[in-house]
Amino acid sequence: MGEVTQDLGQIQKIMENGNYDEARPLLKEYLAANPNEPLAIRLYGNTFAYTGFLGKAKKIWHDGLRKFPENIDLLYNYALAHYLQGNLFYARRYWKKALKFAPEDSEIYFNLGQIARDEGRLKLAVNYWRKALQFKPDNVEVMNNIGVAYATLRSFGKAAAWYKKAVNADKNYALAHFNLANALFETGEFENSQKHAEAAARLDPAAHMETVTLLLRKIKDKRAVS
Repeated sequence: MGEVTQDLGQIQKIMENGNYDEARPLLKEYLAANPNEPLAIRLYGNTFAYTGFLGKAKKIWHDGLRKFPENIDLLYNYALAHYLQGNLFYARRYWKKALKFAPEDSEIYFNLGQIARDEGRLKLAVNYWRKALQFKPDNVEVMNNIGVAYATLRSFGKAAAWYKKAVNADKNYALAHFNLANALFETGEFENSQKHAEAAARLDPAAHMETVTLLLRKIKDKRAVS
């Protein structure tokens, strides 16, 4: 066996630049000399996952979990791979396993909330996302997601409250402005609805200009008959 000429730090820098095909043989060589290095196993799987070979990545991470069943990164990545393939049962199982070893990991709670949302269990999703915010209280995406869940349940007042949290935390969060505009329209707060709709269009016109135009037209019609 030849001498390993790269260390993990160097290989990670190669991967940070998106050169996964270059990193793959280096990691294979590294693992031949250091087979019990969970970080290298995870990175080796990443070189396949990021180049479209998710099934191969899953096998590498699964084999790694046989050696390191409590490794959070391997559990997380293996769960994420299942989630991306639509296998919600196994995604939930392995994220819950990861949670046993990382009970304050905000991302795991966030992802469990995503699964609950995908299954239509919106109240459970909200519970998971609120838990995620306990450990990362500035996560505006989570705030927005909670708002979307309440809006789907047609609790527009609660939805608006969460969207407001998101835009207060990040004034430039266009999607939350747009969602807040819609929630405020449903609660009859047309002036504030218009203000946030215009903010969404200004911040991200490519994504929101067309839908904001439709919403502003609805607001105008409502005002005309009120």
